[in-house]
Amino acid sequence: MSNSSKTSSAGRPQSLGDHVVPEDREQLIREHIRTLSETGLQVSDSLPFSADTSDFLRVINDEAESK
Repeated sequence: MSNSSKTSSAGRPQSLGDHVVPEDREQLIREHIRTLSETGLQVSDSLPFSADTSDFLRVINDEAESK
């Protein structure tokens, strides 16, 4: 059972169509997406509901500069 109708039974987005992504590259892509999702969640927890894209970018840039 998939989480979305836009995902094939193999767990690949249907939007890829016939495009083939090498497995090692796909693993890197999925790791990057996971990291971006976690970062987005952390940032969203610290911003008000009215925050927009520029607020997210500001917080992410501030965090990156402090490391």
